[in-house]
Amino acid sequence: MEFGFTEQQRHLREVTRGYLAERYPPDRVAALADGGGHDPDGWAPLVDLGWRDADLGLVEQAVLADESGYALHPVPWWSTLSAALPGTAPATVACHDDDCATLDAAHRASAVRAVTGPGGWRVSGVKRLVPDLAAVTEVLLTAGTAEGVALFRVRRDAVGVTVVDRAGLDGLRRPADLRCADTPAEPVTDVAGTPVALRRLRWRTYTLLAAEALGVARRAYDLAVAHARTRTQFGRPIGAFQGVSFRVADSYVAVELAHSLVYRAAWLAGRADGRPDGTVDEAVAAAVVAARDAAVRGCEHTIQVLGGIGMTWEHPVHRWYRRALWHRAFDAPSTRHRADLARALLGS
Repeated sequence: MEFGFTEQQRHLREVTRGYLAERYPPDRVAALADGGGHDPDGWAPLVDLGWRDADLGLVEQAVLADESGYALHPVPWWSTLSAALPGTAPATVACHDDDCATLDAAHRASAVRAVTGPGGWRVSGVKRLVPDLAAVTEVLLTAGTAEGVALFRVRRDAVGVTVVDRAGLDGLRRPADLRCADTPAEPVTDVAGTPVALRRLRWRTYTLLAAEALGVARRAYDLAVAHARTRTQFGRPIGAFQGVSFRVADSYVAVELAHSLVYRAAWLAGRADGRPDGTVDEAVAAAVVAARDAAVRGCEHTIQVLGGIGMTWEHPVHRWYRRALWHRAFDAPSTRHRADLARALLGS
């Protein structure tokens, strides 16, 4: 069997790449990163472009994520797509707190508590390091009830909500703590449905972030190739020298491997119903490991190929390197994903 993109998927990639390249050239991305951290007017055009269309599958959304990583798209697209909430408002996911360190554990414990009364559900507690919190309207969070953990939707401007900005490595994906004090909340799942919903959320989140990391790796590779072709030393393009060409070749191999694994994961996870599935677990873990490695190593290779200019703030490669390091640090470390991959492959 040969896997390939449909004509519609290829067209989606072309349109997305053109839109992002025109709206977010590197100098504008740099200005946003050093300023507010996101484009406040960037969400509405995405709705018009169909990013929230119900007929987009996870493969199509992975294409959007891939191109977003390539451009460093300064809009909370991935958190909104991961949450998969109805409607068109930008959203983010908040699972991490003092009792829950990873998405894997989100269905078992939460330091945020939810209680119900005559006025409906209310939540209290703190969610830590919520990505894109300042740029969204709604938050999908886990909270413990008397029966167990469930998912709730909270508006960022609701009564009792306080947002506390936190320092972060990536100026375009800034974390913040979400503090809720008797805040109105809308239940999204009951306790029985939470494990399935969170499993799908975890698969979607990891797959879309792996696709974004792939885009980061591709951008780093393209920057290295462009420089290696045009920069000359001793009368020859520097790409002719082994010390440069080997690094570029390593980046190319890593990008191609990550590409195959990311879209395999998107294809499988997009068809999964949320019940335990070792094949999807294996595919998603492999995609995360390959894409993270391709992004981090690719950016480091590109910095070396660029030489002195690659070490400066003037060259934009450090923006993509920061995003690559953010990926490596997000949620569970790659060692955890490698362990998950080993268990899935060995059946243990």
